[in-house]
Amino acid sequence: MSESPVTRLFIRRAAAADAVSVLNLQELIFAGDPNSLTADELNAPDGHKDIIVLVADMDGAIAGFAALRNRPARPWTSIDFICTAPHAGRRGIGGKLLEAASAMSPRPVLRLFVRPSNAAALALYARQGFRHTVTRKASYADGEDAMVLMKWVGLRLFRPRPATVEGH
Repeated sequence: MSESPVTRLFIRRAAAADAVSVLNLQELIFAGDPNSLTADELNAPDGHKDIIVLVADMDGAIAGFAALRNRPARPWTSIDFICTAPHAGRRGIGGKLLEAASAMSPRPVLRLFVRPSNAAALALYARQGFRHTVTRKASYADGEDAMVLMKWVGLRLFRPRPATVEGH
């Protein structure tokens, strides 16, 4: 009987070398989104000052990512994108990315938008402590509403330091 290979999962900040993989995954999952990350944002030598991109590194390949954005004069960090590659679904990657986002957010609140029709995402966000705050009518290009979800993560000073997350 042969053993299945152990999968190693690390959640880490994206490096410039991850830009192509992140942009390709973004285009696959969020084609045409007006808030899409750009190559310039991902290739900045020290990162972009208002953007944190986290990647799920599974055995050396990008299996998902989360993009956090801090816009001026807002008390929250927006999770503009969070996704898992199709080949890596159902392995808890989305939850690990959200845990890392909660730990690394420079602001005390996380905010994201989700389609009401995305039951799997809604269940994940509820398990992670996000709460529905308001609904934006016809927010998406196809006319579907967007549910705005928020999570209090607290002041950064009092949160545990983010660590590289490993999983099997």
